[in-house]
Amino acid sequence: MTAGDLDALREYYDETDTSGELEKAKLDTSVIAEPMVGITIRMPAATLDAARVIARRDGVKVTALLRDWVEQRVADGADEEQVVSVADLRRLIAHNAHQPLGG
Repeated sequence: MTAGDLDALREYYDETDTSGELEKAKLDTSVIAEPMVGITIRMPAATLDAARVIARRDGVKVTALLRDWVEQRVADGADEEQVVSVADLRRLIAHNAHQPLGG
């Protein structure tokens, strides 16, 4: 966004009554079951580039792809007696909904 774009937005909102839009707004009261946290990891540039290619091919963001890979690795190494959250089960079902059975 350019400085001119920002100036135009400022001018628009300085001179425009948006109360009608605000009256139509609805409060989002949904609760996130498990909040996301950020971390920093270091990896070879070639590895990240390859992950970006796969993410583009799959139509997802590279961060979502890496998160899925980490979650899958954690799940593979989890103790059979470990509790799995409902949110995780829902994500797994949604992720695999388009996959044929047995494949």
